[in-house]
Amino acid sequence: MRILKTFAVGAVATFAAASAPAATLTASQILTQFNSVVSGNFSTAHDVEGRLVANNLVKGATFYNNPSNTPSAFSAVNAINIGANGGGNINNGGSVNYVTSNAGSFNLNGSGGSIKHGVPTFSMADFTTPLNALESQLAGLSNTNGTLNAADPNNFTFNLTGNASSTSVFNLTTSQLGSAANINFSGTASTVVINVRYNGTVGAQGQKEFSINGNFNDNSHLGTHIIWNFVDTTQVNFRGWYGTVLAGTSTVTNTSAMNGFLYAANFVGDGELHDRVFAGTLPAAPVPEPATWGMMAVGLAGLALARRRQSGR
Repeated sequence: MRILKTFAVGAVATFAAASAPAATLTASQILTQFNSVVSGNFSTAHDVEGRLVANNLVKGATFYNNPSNTPSAFSAVNAINIGANGGGNINNGGSVNYVTSNAGSFNLNGSGGSIKHGVPTFSMADFTTPLNALESQLAGLSNTNGTLNAADPNNFTFNLTGNASSTSVFNLTTSQLGSAANINFSGTASTVVINVRYNGTVGAQGQKEFSINGNFNDNSHLGTHIIWNFVDTTQVNFRGWYGTVLAGTSTVTNTSAMNGFLYAANFVGDGELHDRVFAGTLPAAPVPEPATWGMMAVGLAGLALARRRQSGR
């Protein structure tokens, strides 16, 4: 049975009492529980299949229409602010969780959906902090377990030379990736990290805009095991795409479906976001050098001594 409920979310409307904050999520948990995290404005007229977190939901269409069903404490749509046109359809019993609203309107389809005011409580920093740290960590990785064949734009190939449990890392420029007409992958890996750095013309206001029009020849396994890390762009324009996209400093646009998790500063969508969650293994964060541990130990010892002196007065 299809249940349709329409709610106008007002600035003071509360449909559920505020609760304690959810447990802090790791970057890996975010990549597997959500379809997209956008730290600024989110605007689209197309479907978003999985869970969304946005600072400002400017415009929406249909949400949660084909979720991966990975368990999460969060709703189908989680927004710090919902604009007047920020509503849409919420399918499969999904809910909306917001902090403030300017009377956005939602149609809740399916049983169990509701409008929640801060349940659980959250801030954008709960999501951006671990994702920014992941971007920085991945950007520092060196090339490993792979070679790039970019000589033929029609056969732009990432050769994976490890095995099914290894991580392959590639570092390339926007000029290199932008030259690709057909993108292919040869071999296999548990995780493929591709760091992309801008080397084009910088605009008068510091803009680093990158557009890619190449065809991505998807591999059903690798499509959920690739991370594209756009290190320093300010805008990335896609047609369709596969894999996790980390573009935390960029406005992202698309004209066809993006298949995988998306992290962006802003999103202006002219294509769907498909909920193909990351299924690889993130590289372990680096362990502090011995010298760093030594400095920490000295600092803690000094703090303990100061406290003993104070207590003896």
